[in-house]
Amino acid sequence: MRPTVSASEVWSEARGLSVLGSGRALPGEPVSTESLLDRIAAQFGVDVRRSAHRIAARLGIAFRHLSRTLTERFEGTRAGEGNADLAAAAVRSALAQAGVSVRDLRYLIAHTATPGEHVPPNVVQIARLLGYRGPVAELRQACTGFANALVLAHAVMGSTSAGPVAVVGSETGSVYFDPLRARDDRGQQVNLVQMGDGAAAVILGPDHSAATARLSHLFYGQNTSSTPPGLRLVGGGSCAPAVVLPQFAHDVETIRAHGPTLLACGATAARTLGVEPREVDYILPHQANGRMARVVAPLLGVLPERVYVNAHRVGNTGSAAIWLALADLRPTLMPRESVLVLGAEATGYMFGGFRYVHA
Repeated sequence: MRPTVSASEVWSEARGLSVLGSGRALPGEPVSTESLLDRIAAQFGVDVRRSAHRIAARLGIAFRHLSRTLTERFEGTRAGEGNADLAAAAVRSALAQAGVSVRDLRYLIAHTATPGEHVPPNVVQIARLLGYRGPVAELRQACTGFANALVLAHAVMGSTSAGPVAVVGSETGSVYFDPLRARDDRGQQVNLVQMGDGAAAVILGPDHSAATARLSHLFYGQNTSSTPPGLRLVGGGSCAPAVVLPQFAHDVETIRAHGPTLLACGATAARTLGVEPREVDYILPHQANGRMARVVAPLLGVLPERVYVNAHRVGNTGSAAIWLALADLRPTLMPRESVLVLGAEATGYMFGGFRYVHA
């Protein structure tokens, strides 16, 4: 598959950052597809079990975590499991693993497509929950928010006051699912069985020591195609103020047609930086579904078992997905094993990634 962007259009940086710790936070217990669809049928009288089971099987997603109870048609997140709550919990976990105090942080960068509220910024609430009083930045971005956050983190590390930086991705998109529309709207059925809620974080530091885990060979770009967005959150912005609940609109066929191109663009960017996908130990792609190994392995010429996937257990967690998968993979890695991360986002056809080397 031929990428449609040139190396000159991709932001890249070969220099690395130390990975001091990672953490994750998932709301409630894992919810199986069967129990989820049974709940929708019993609570709302909407029985989409046959069609939604087929979608879930095709996506390879068996479980997910939800921050809402699904007892009301329109409802927010459970108390203590909102977007900022999950993000703060993930940062605390990462700080504990890093052995770093929140007082040591020099910057807090958050990225999400589903903040608890538009204003104040979600990251301000995260900071309050952490007791952090330093500078913050928030990116309203989904699956490639991690890559743009790394662009900022790299700039911060170049300052004379460089110190630990926390980056956290979080999503609570389950609140945008409307059970009563699921009967007649295939996109709502995809939302129901594909999406999961959660947060994950990393603590980054200057790349001073080869003895620490590190990420390097960072890149971020956009496919400049005029293809309409494959995923949108419709309603609620100033262009279209919400009179009903905003909802995710999936263009499944467009995503299926153009998603692999973004992964190919990412692989090309990595090669330009000297990272050959066939020479790393693992490929970690965006966790769009539980069958990503089937897509990525033949695309990159690697064995399926070298493609790490956790979406079958947690669903597609959007802005949290890459950090969450990395947090799950890290404890299984041996020292010096390497991972090529390939993120992709269908909202604006962005891609990004990095190489991670374990300590």
